[in-house]
Amino acid sequence: MSPKRLTKRRGFAVNPAWAIPILAIATLGLGVWGWEDKGYRLADALFRTTGLFDTANGFYEASPPGAKDWRFSIAEWTGFATLSATFFFTIFALLQARATHAAARWMRQRVIIVGGEGIASRAFEAAQRAGKSVIWLGAPSLSAASTRAFALPWPLDDHGAIIAQYAKAPDHILLAEEDDADALVLTRVARVVAPDAFITVLMRDVRLAEDAAATLNEARTRVLSVAEVAARALCINHPPFLIAKAVGHKRIHALIVGFGQHGQAIASDIIVNCRTTYLGVPSITVIDPNAKALEGVLRVRAPEIDACAHFTFIEGRFGSQGVAPDANRLGLALAEAGPVTAAYVCLHLDAEALSTAGMLQSLLRAVDIGQPRIFVRLRESETLAHAHAAVQGLNALTAFGDLESVIEASEFLSNTPDSAARAFSAAYRAALPPAERDNPANRSARPWDELDESFRQSNRDAVAHIPAKLASAGIDPALWLGLAGPPKLAPPNRLFASDEDCEKLAELEHERWNTAQRMDGWRSTTLPSKDQLRRLHPSLVPYEALTDDVKEYDRVIVRETQMICCGPKVT
Repeated sequence: MSPKRLTKRRGFAVNPAWAIPILAIATLGLGVWGWEDKGYRLADALFRTTGLFDTANGFYEASPPGAKDWRFSIAEWTGFATLSATFFFTIFALLQARATHAAARWMRQRVIIVGGEGIASRAFEAAQRAGKSVIWLGAPSLSAASTRAFALPWPLDDHGAIIAQYAKAPDHILLAEEDDADALVLTRVARVVAPDAFITVLMRDVRLAEDAAATLNEARTRVLSVAEVAARALCINHPPFLIAKAVGHKRIHALIVGFGQHGQAIASDIIVNCRTTYLGVPSITVIDPNAKALEGVLRVRAPEIDACAHFTFIEGRFGSQGVAPDANRLGLALAEAGPVTAAYVCLHLDAEALSTAGMLQSLLRAVDIGQPRIFVRLRESETLAHAHAAVQGLNALTAFGDLESVIEASEFLSNTPDSAARAFSAAYRAALPPAERDNPANRSARPWDELDESFRQSNRDAVAHIPAKLASAGIDPALWLGLAGPPKLAPPNRLFASDEDCEKLAELEHERWNTAQRMDGWRSTTLPSKDQLRRLHPSLVPYEALTDDVKEYDRVIVRETQMICCGPKVT
């Protein structure tokens, strides 16, 4: 929860609708008081008091004393006011709802947000802060902050038809439905009714998001998983390869507690995007109640996973509700894997994650294997204070994956999303000879909007690895740390200054490509060409085993990275 939202919730606002229950209570109180004084029992007094809400009834005047008692005189008017206020507020609410729906339907809104509470609500706030006109479909309640911000609950009608009604040529559409299958269906509807809009789809399942992106295969439709967005933002701001270098580790050893979508996304990002020339193959230790089953899933999806990282799966749980296996066995398993570079707590509930992180601090201190930084996935980053000198307690933890950062990293309001990947693609095209660049059969050389999704993703992957290449080249992290895209480095900073340096980075690029392919299920083969159906590729070999023609692909990536980050070499 942000401080701004917290302040708003603590504020006191007068709602005119409160007058209705206040008047009703006053009527009942005065009526019962009056009738009980006349000797009636409570049940009879309550029954007779109901007549005070109907001035035409006259029931309370049946007893002569009642006609003169001041309490009945006042209650008569408060009862009448109660009925009148109820009637007018009901009419107003009906008219307001109709007016809100009509205005939202006929006024063009630049941003359409689809989804329930959570990401959609934060995106709605972000659009308003950016000064965009916005409609939120699927809101928990009806509201219209202004003619530029409408929140509408889902009606019982078909949701696709509702999107068609309200999507009047928007610039941006964000779909953040709880059900990924529903999100995919609504994405197709949104693309039909708003062909020119930038559509961002945030899904829960990482694998489904990848498959959906490939299936839709549209340049203006970006399908992202929440977990991957959070993991990438975390590694941009806190690269584990820099942490490992700072503490003198020979490889990254990541401890991941909770191996759901976020835990798996972090492991994948470390394996693929954090490979450097100065660190060995990463080691990843997983603690999860379903560790063995999750290991099986991982090995089915990536049969050659052992060539990418050293995995240790520990089946158990770790938190205030219990520790399994016991602390000694956990400590031994962690010690065998080597010093822990960074720990990541990826649990579903914030309270559980914080409790587990506290237990983890105690365990690491007890087994004396160092005090690595602990990153905790929290929906609300403000749960933790920002104390730079803290070494223990909650203040020593670092939050990631909060809803605000996911919204920001998704670029859903950007008119040029994937700008860095687009620049990478353009640099690749510019480096090609005209005959090859303009050859329709060369699918990888087409302009960005005409590329297959697989090639667009390849450019995104190349951009994601730029920080690791910069670190490998010895460029000061102060020049690029925390940047989502490639930096613009001034002379004399160069990614490489000689063919030998370029070759080292080309070998690193091939290692990155190898791991990315293997994590995607590809396997090595002795066949002369790749087999797309069985995911077999002859280039999944060490760099030195490649032909010079194949090595040139990796060198091109390195040269493009240098061109984008450092510009042309000045002679």
